[in-house]
Amino acid sequence: MNRLKVLWILTVTLLFQVSCVLHAQNTAIVPEPKTPIIWEARWNEKRERLRKGDIDLIFVGDSITQAWDKPENYPVWSAYYEPRRAVNLGYSGARTENILWMLENGGIDGIHPKVAVVMIGTNNTDSKRGRIAHTGEQLAEGIVKIVHTLRAKLPDTKVLLLKIFPRADFPGASQRGSDASDIAATIADNKHIFYLDINPVFLQKDGTVDSSLLPDLLHPNPIGNLKWAEAMEPTLRKLMGKPENSAVVPVIKCEQDFYDWSERHEAVKAQFKKQAVDLIFVGDSITHMFGGVPTSNRVLGGDLWEKHFAPRNAVNLGFGWDRTQQVVWRLQNGELEGIHPKVAVVLIGTNNIAPHNARGNTNEETVEGIKAVCAAIRQKSPRTKVLLLGILPRDQQANTLHRHRIQQINAELRKLNGKHGITFLDFGSRFLQPDGAMLPNITTDFLHPNEQGYRIWIEAMEPVLSKLLGEKRR
Repeated sequence: MNRLKVLWILTVTLLFQVSCVLHAQNTAIVPEPKTPIIWEARWNEKRERLRKGDIDLIFVGDSITQAWDKPENYPVWSAYYEPRRAVNLGYSGARTENILWMLENGGIDGIHPKVAVVMIGTNNTDSKRGRIAHTGEQLAEGIVKIVHTLRAKLPDTKVLLLKIFPRADFPGASQRGSDASDIAATIADNKHIFYLDINPVFLQKDGTVDSSLLPDLLHPNPIGNLKWAEAMEPTLRKLMGKPENSAVVPVIKCEQDFYDWSERHEAVKAQFKKQAVDLIFVGDSITHMFGGVPTSNRVLGGDLWEKHFAPRNAVNLGFGWDRTQQVVWRLQNGELEGIHPKVAVVLIGTNNIAPHNARGNTNEETVEGIKAVCAAIRQKSPRTKVLLLGILPRDQQANTLHRHRIQQINAELRKLNGKHGITFLDFGSRFLQPDGAMLPNITTDFLHPNEQGYRIWIEAMEPVLSKLLGEKRR
């Protein structure tokens, strides 16, 4: 046998042995960087954020986690995680091996969060784009290694490991993810490492993926992310406490709008000295632009107000952009001094769930804020009856995050009916078509009523208001 043939045989043998080793090795636990062109901008952005510090909560994951940074998901992130000084370390397309590389190459250096939420592995369960689909056992090793790496680098940080979310876009992927999570769950000691399965919120009664929450059968939409936040909140509170509810902390204006907030506040107080007051309307821009006194430079239902409410000695305490916290401040700072109206109509809360210059509030916080408004009225004027209106629907279509949250909040507000001088009235359905879409030509922007919208409001409210005012039937 010549030397060339021997060399060839040795080379083939070596390649075979190397191949065997590579196939035997679990790549889910071998750190591997993601393609630089995909990660570079986000990697640099997150590294810069880490350098600034002041971080109590981090999210570690893939595109499902990264999607929290999308504008449509910001209202929920703002309400639940912004007050906890959270940073999103989700990277689209990441597998366990990529997250391991991130953790070992400065991805969490210099921070000391209280909690790290980890949800990773769904990309390991499919073979899209030529990737290896890991078994449940292999993937579990990768997840466990991530948790142990986090614990080694952040010894004072509690790790909340989430079960990999269900999916139905790739055969067998969901089962592999479930198997891996079940194995990885065994490392939870309920002291430093905690495990949570919230997957039922994404499933229908028959166990299939709910496409109304995961439209592509993989990634949650905004309502799906709200379900995620709500399901995880009790555990997160146990691990890091409940953030202060900004909806009940009295503050002045946060936004510049079409009017001067302070001037209107003074005008309201001055109006009380000019007339008898039997009826007040308390709220935000929806109430503000109804009409009445104090006068406003933007009115959409003025003639209706003059016909139905001016004869009843009504004053408009609606302020554009106000949230519950601004209303509480106003009521505590002179807007009810010296008056004892028979009825206070309250419509507030829509701005609490739409963050702008202040963080958004959770549904629970918003309800507490609305309760605080009603309590402030009753404290200043115990004989005043409160007619609490359900938050009006917003957005053109039915299946939006705002609509979903408004339904949830109104369901809680309904429980206040008959308590503490409160009568609850929800007539939002009158603004909607049978399919839930907003009726045409009743709002200016699918939020603020026009004259026709205010007419619907009056027609729905009139019987209840007349009764509360003690008026005789006409």
